[in-house]
Amino acid sequence: MTDKARRASIALALAVLGVVGVALWLRLPDLGAKCLHSDEGVNGWFSLRLYWWNVYRYRPSDYHGPLLYYVNLLMFGALGPSDVALRLGTALAGAAVPAALWPLRRHLTGPGVIVAGLLIAAGPCMVYFSRTVIHEVYLVLGTTLWLGALARFALRPSYGWAVLAAVGAFIGFSSKETAIITMGCLGIGVGLAWALGRREPDEGGLLEPDAFAGQTRKEALRAWFADWRPWLAGALVFFGLVVLLFSSFGTYWNGVGGFFSAFGPWLDHGTTGRNQGKPFGYFWGLMRDTEGWAVWPAIAAGVLAVLRRHRFGLVLTGWAVSSFLVYSLIPYKTPWCVLNIDLPVFVLAGWLAGQAWLMVRDAGAHPALRALALPVIVVPLLGVPSMVATVRLDNAERYDDDDVQYVYVQTLRGQFDMVSDHLGVAANDPDHDGRGINTINVGAKNPARWYLITRGWDHREVLYVNDLPKEKKLAEAKIVVVTGVHKGRVERLLAQQGGPGWHKENYPLRPGWSVDAHYRQDLWDLYEQAGGRDAWAWPVPEADDIFEPPKPRKLMSKREKRRTPK
Repeated sequence: MTDKARRASIALALAVLGVVGVALWLRLPDLGAKCLHSDEGVNGWFSLRLYWWNVYRYRPSDYHGPLLYYVNLLMFGALGPSDVALRLGTALAGAAVPAALWPLRRHLTGPGVIVAGLLIAAGPCMVYFSRTVIHEVYLVLGTTLWLGALARFALRPSYGWAVLAAVGAFIGFSSKETAIITMGCLGIGVGLAWALGRREPDEGGLLEPDAFAGQTRKEALRAWFADWRPWLAGALVFFGLVVLLFSSFGTYWNGVGGFFSAFGPWLDHGTTGRNQGKPFGYFWGLMRDTEGWAVWPAIAAGVLAVLRRHRFGLVLTGWAVSSFLVYSLIPYKTPWCVLNIDLPVFVLAGWLAGQAWLMVRDAGAHPALRALALPVIVVPLLGVPSMVATVRLDNAERYDDDDVQYVYVQTLRGQFDMVSDHLGVAANDPDHDGRGINTINVGAKNPARWYLITRGWDHREVLYVNDLPKEKKLAEAKIVVVTGVHKGRVERLLAQQGGPGWHKENYPLRPGWSVDAHYRQDLWDLYEQAGGRDAWAWPVPEADDIFEPPKPRKLMSKREKRRTPK
């Protein structure tokens, strides 16, 4: 590498780090401000079980892969369980995606990497869901690494790129079963480029190489498969990591079988729509209204790639178009799935900027074309200021506003009032030991469970049920929380009891749903006398000593059961 090339590489690396800094700036502040979504509450509970008891069991019919929980385990180990620690892994993963574009720098050029990285860093959906404990962000990170390694492997097959591709694929598949859609869509892009792309001579010194190293279709295939050993190395790395994580490091071997069986249930969810069915145009509307201007340069880039039969441009175009069509055709739709469409769209917009940069640098091109190409480099970025403004507003103030398109069945901030009231009533109970009080929660366990545990409650103090609780249990309770069809019945049962009676508060849960919480009247009176909600106003910090309950016998191994008396 010449000194000039080395300086250019260092400058690009510093620029990429700057983009990552922007991504962190938009993702890290006030990570705990937004009330946990119900799904985040579930993920928090699974992460706590892993942290406390080293227990994780993959359930392929209902929940996604294990990577998120093991990342959370690392965050908890470093910071302790907290609202910020719970979301920190996804925030860092989302901020790392622009850096994962680094292997693509020869295909996108430096400006293209920066443009794509800034769009990823500032995309409203990218940011919002990076600030959410959700699997999709890890899938996006894995996909980016996967693509970059495959692109470099296509130029020069090697062990290093094969292993990196395997790691990227593992991150994707250990995050979410829809990684198989990603694999198919990337395959469509590569197949389109192989079948229709125009061969470009490999001149070695080009900043942007031919995607298949200037080879014909047959030569490319022979080069890719001439040596089976890199493929074997990649396969061993991929399946080795899958076995390690899905077996919970050898403690739950059924998880390995679950890795393969999971595609059946999720195929059923996708084709039936389950309870998340939406029309074909859902993702187009979401992208148009949130990612704004960046969609149009990507469409122009796709047209340019087709007209020029540009091999790498066709890879990106095939990936983007097939991702859009597949996710739009599947009835099951949740807004975070749009990240799998946004990613190729943003990379395609970056490719357009890179093509414009190459035109500007081409001394043999007509001066008028070079002058016209110069502004095209920054055209995809024209929407970034409005993206940043949207991101800051939505994540600071409108994070639970149902009018924001990607805010979806989000827990409303009024749930914080319920948690404060629980903590305050418990603290003023004369019999309170600092670990919570006898509570029954009917159908509204998440995210209240996370907040109570991390504020010091022993989770065994709360009985979580989905059906009408027994009268004996109601008689022993000091707080009863209920949502759904059982509200009226529970209230009537409580009214029939003697004693001090009950005080009822109603709290919003999510759009269209609310929660009734009944507090023993005498305890509520003590709470009010001590200052009420003003004295326990949210945010309430996490407890310094989060209570770790003993491991339940149903989660113990046979050896642990023999060692532990009943």
